Parts: sequence; structure tokens; C-alpha cells
Amino acid sequence: MNYVSTLIEDTVEELYLKMGIVDPDHSIEDIAQRLGIQLYYFRKPPFVSRGCIYLDPAIPLEKRKEVFSHELAHILYHSGVQLFMTESFRLLQESQADNFALHFAVPTFMLRELVLSERNQAITSIASTFHVTHNFAAKRLNHYEKQIEGLILREKINSKMENYYR
Repeated sequence: MNYVSTLIEDTVEELYLKMGIVDPDHSIEDIAQRLGIQLYYFRKPPFVSRGCIYLDPAIPLEKRKEVFSHELAHILYHSGVQLFMTESFRLLQESQADNFALHFAVPTFMLRELVLSERNQAITSIASTFHVTHNFAAKRLNHYEKQIEGLILREKINSKMENYYR
């Protein structure tokens, strides 16, 4: 099977390569600096404002990359103040930021380099390699597996269609 990446996977990979990052061993502080984003620790819920990300220092280390990635999506893709948005539009932005966070915190081009065996071991490997929580790693693995299942199904359908039209 030839892996076909999605637009978000390609975008995240391109962003990492532009930063000169090809492995997961980079702190959020390093990533923020390379992107020209100011990162502040502030004892309030996480938020973004004018190209700055504010994180609560009480957030556990393994959770920070997830939260940082979510907030980064708002800087890169969203504008406006959520307080003045309709609820449905705010929820759309949050869903987009959650999806981006899955891909940015655990980029597919790096994930594909891991040898993933038994599911629980794979989750642990993803969590420790990418410095994310086990719950986040499980969500990302599930997302990745569904992408592969979709590609396999697409190949089967294409094969059947080719045979049908011969």
C-alpha cells in the first residue's frame, strides 16, 4: 500500500521542515521560537492573543505539547475573538484546533518512522517519543489507523472498478 497523506499532514510536515525539525525531540519553547511566537506561562486557562500563546505553568509537561499545538492552530488558522462568535462557529474552530493538535503534536511523517507493534505498546511508544499523554497518543494512533484503513479500502475499490471495466 502506498500511503497517501492528507492536506493537514502535508501542511504540518512542510511547517516542521521549514523550521528545520525532522525529529520529535524539540521542546515547545524551541518550536515557538522557530515560529516567531512568544510563549508565556500565566496562571490562567490557555489562550492566544496577538501572536502569543499563554499556557498555565501548572499544566503537566506531557500535556503541554498538546495544549500548545491546539493554541498554535488558533494562531495559524483563526482570527477574531471567540467571545463574539456564534457557538457553532466557536465549536468549529475548536474542532479544527483539536484536529490540528493531533497532527502537529504527533506528525505523521515522524509517526511513520516508528515501529508500531501491539496496540498498548504502540500507544506507550507514541506517548514517550512525542511527549504526549497516553490518552492523546491513543487518539492519534486511532486517527492514523483509520487513515490507513481508508487507504486500503480505496485500493480495494479501485481494483474492483478496474476489473469491472475490463
